Amino acid sequence: MMQGFVKTLFGDKYTLGVAGSCILVAAVLLHTPAAIFAGAVLPICLLAGAAYLARK
Repeated sequence: MMQGFVKTLFGDKYTLGVAGSCILVAAVLLHTPAAIFAGAVLPICLLAGAAYLARK
């Protein structure tokens, strides 16, 4: 019963990997002088992650 709840809440390892990589990209980008590009790079990262998950 709890396993289904945890899978619904967090997803699988691929979903966690995509979310973690997007957060990592955002955190790194916001702490560099290229922070002005975060508004353009993060949506591209999220779309690439969604495309990756759609193929899985």
